[in-house]
Amino acid sequence: MRTRASLGLLAVVLLACSHEPAAPPAPRPIAAAPAPTPKQAASAAPAATTQLPDTSRDDEAIARAAKDYVDLLVSISPETATALGDHSRDADLDDYTKEGEEAGLKREEAMLADLKQRFAAPHASRSARTDLALVESALAVDVRMRRTLKPLVRSPDAYTEPMNAIFMMAARDYAPAADRARAALARIEKIPGVVAAARANLGAPPKVWLQVGVEQARSARAFFEEQRKFLAGALPAPDRPRIDAAIAGAQKAYADYARFLEHDVAPRATGDFAAGRDLFEFILREGYFLDENADQLYAMGERIFQQTLSQMDAVAKRIDPKAKSWPEVTRRVKSHHPTADDLIPSYRREVARARAFLVQKDVVPFPPGDDCQVVETPPFLRSTTTASYEPSPALDADTRGYFFVTPVDKTQPRAVQEEMLRENDHGDQVDTVVHETYPGHHLQLSFARTYPSLIRKIVDAKRAAVIGSDLFAEGWGLYSEELMSELGYYTDEERLMQLEWTLVRAARVMIDVGLHTRGMTFDQAVKLLTDQVHLEHALAVSEVKRYTMTPTQPLSYIVGREEIMAMRDRYKKAMGDGYSLKAFHTAILSHGTIAPGLVAHEMFDD
Repeated sequence: MRTRASLGLLAVVLLACSHEPAAPPAPRPIAAAPAPTPKQAASAAPAATTQLPDTSRDDEAIARAAKDYVDLLVSISPETATALGDHSRDADLDDYTKEGEEAGLKREEAMLADLKQRFAAPHASRSARTDLALVESALAVDVRMRRTLKPLVRSPDAYTEPMNAIFMMAARDYAPAADRARAALARIEKIPGVVAAARANLGAPPKVWLQVGVEQARSARAFFEEQRKFLAGALPAPDRPRIDAAIAGAQKAYADYARFLEHDVAPRATGDFAAGRDLFEFILREGYFLDENADQLYAMGERIFQQTLSQMDAVAKRIDPKAKSWPEVTRRVKSHHPTADDLIPSYRREVARARAFLVQKDVVPFPPGDDCQVVETPPFLRSTTTASYEPSPALDADTRGYFFVTPVDKTQPRAVQEEMLRENDHGDQVDTVVHETYPGHHLQLSFARTYPSLIRKIVDAKRAAVIGSDLFAEGWGLYSEELMSELGYYTDEERLMQLEWTLVRAARVMIDVGLHTRGMTFDQAVKLLTDQVHLEHALAVSEVKRYTMTPTQPLSYIVGREEIMAMRDRYKKAMGDGYSLKAFHTAILSHGTIAPGLVAHEMFDD
């Protein structure tokens, strides 16, 4: 993700991985020179030139509707506004009262109803119809999920989300440090009010969600100490008493919140984390634009799980013909890991290596303003994150993205530290870097921000998520892993660990569907990951915590990859002798981060 070292944020080493290709010259944005679609290649003319005049008369109205949607989000959620790069409300936090939540939902429902009425039969270009579908999907899914899952009543971690908004203000230098610090300080002073709302709202959350809330609340003390460094460095000395008072107030509020959760809420933490089949399949249909139901996706997960096991057995035999099974080999491979102190530098080396390999192979374009940094995961995210990527806000001029890596907690027993390092072994690092940076999330999301449509830029904000984007973004990440294998990037040991994570993703499909539609328990999900995938127990627990809180997201990796592979086969057949990997990648990356089904409609002019 973000920042300049001068911010002193998290007291970590920030690693810039922003390089220009050695040759040829820096690439242009793909939007300026997109690869031809199969239909364009056949006709030697863009499809738009053959459309009837009235097929785009609603395009401008749809673009205004997308702008109205963004304005609504900014109005409802200042924290989302910051995530998007709109800094008009940086001094405010979301309204965490039930009344505020209900008012926002009603405004979303009213906008959705208006769009359905106004554009019942739109006369619009294909791209504008896609944008309209994205706005309507985002509204419908957000309303349905919030009304069903009731996060203010059932999700203790909802009240720790302001830390993320505050973190982004310190981390990204979108404005003078003093301006950002004043707004962040105003937000910190509002934290006790957020915790007061939690006390009034929380009912009977699922036990596992309670645990996540406690962990995140406890992380607040360290988090706000890091903010003290930023605030004190950016604001004049006379503001120091106000800074100290605000930090002390926020730390006390979250310490009290953790105790409240443990002593008052824990006895009633009997809620069910399962989303239920109705909501689950609503998201698949309305958010992901999929025809398959939950059971069909479960069968896909089972099939790919078994295929991957066979592949792993074959690779393990190449590494050690005498090994009884692949888990025996991976246990040895996991011992090849960095020291705790070398964790961040070792990820630096892998990011540079992956990018250089792709430049040499010339199979992907590179985004304009390519800039990626590796930083330690913020403390409040460490309980559920081992490594992850965060793109730059959609509306910010800043193009740098951040690759979070969770450091080893040296206060933990040595055995726990070793377990964490084993999950950052060399093979796992190679695979993680490919997935998160090059050619994975950083590359893809950096291109997505160049797409001119406003709604397609909004893929990763707290309340503005276009749900189908997960299917493409995570599908692309997993596709990237397989692509690098096809290109000969991995050693056998690295390939084995990459396949292990493919196995994890296949298991995620079964666990995701199982937890939310088939009555699978938390412990059964952990057991599947430890016994059949052979993850370390601590990592398996962290993974399943996240799965319980994000229905349909865990399955997006495998399902998205399969959709992208199908598009590649279709593109190759359509283009014939004109096919190349780079042409396909340029074409598929030129539509923004939208559901693969929508990408296919545009690429193939269905």
